[in-house]
Amino acid sequence: MAILKVVKLGAPVLRERASEIESHDLKKGRLKAFFEDLLETMDEYNGTGLAAPQVSTPLRVLLYMVQPERRSSGLTIPPTILVNPTFEVLDPAEIEDFEACLSVPFLAAKVPRPKKIRVRALDAVGKPLDFIAEDFHARVVLHESDHLDGTVYLDRVRDKASLRYTIDF
Repeated sequence: MAILKVVKLGAPVLRERASEIESHDLKKGRLKAFFEDLLETMDEYNGTGLAAPQVSTPLRVLLYMVQPERRSSGLTIPPTILVNPTFEVLDPAEIEDFEACLSVPFLAAKVPRPKKIRVRALDAVGKPLDFIAEDFHARVVLHESDHLDGTVYLDRVRDKASLRYTIDF
C-alpha cells in the first residue's frame, strides 16, 4: 500500500468530470490496490472522505466514513467505497454546515446540502449498493461525489462571509 499525493485546488483534474469504471474491472479486482491506497491516504491525512480525482486519478470512485466522534449523530459508517455513484434527493430541505477539504487546505465554509438522499453505486467488488443517507452522512457523500464532477465545496458556498481558516498561523 502507498500514501498518494493529494492535489490542491488549481490542479486541472479537480475541475474535470471523472470517467466511469467498468464493473468487470471491479469483479476482476483490478482496482483493489488503488482502493487500499485511497484508504491509507485518507487515514494519513485524517480525512472523512477522499475521491479519486483528489489523488490525480480521474475515475468515478470515492471513499468515505462517518465516525461518531467527528459529529454528534452517533452514526458509524466504516470506510466505504462507492463506484459510479448516483443520487436522488429525498428531502430537499437544505442544511448549511461547515465543510473543509483535503484539496483546499486550511479553509472551511458553510455549504448548503440536502437533508436526505438515496445513493446508488457499486461497491469495491462490483456489487450494487442502494441506501439512504441523511444529515452528516449525506453531506459527506455529496461532498466527495462533487469531486467526481469537477466541483469543490467552495463552488457551493452561498455566504462568503462564512469562509474561515481552520488553523492559526
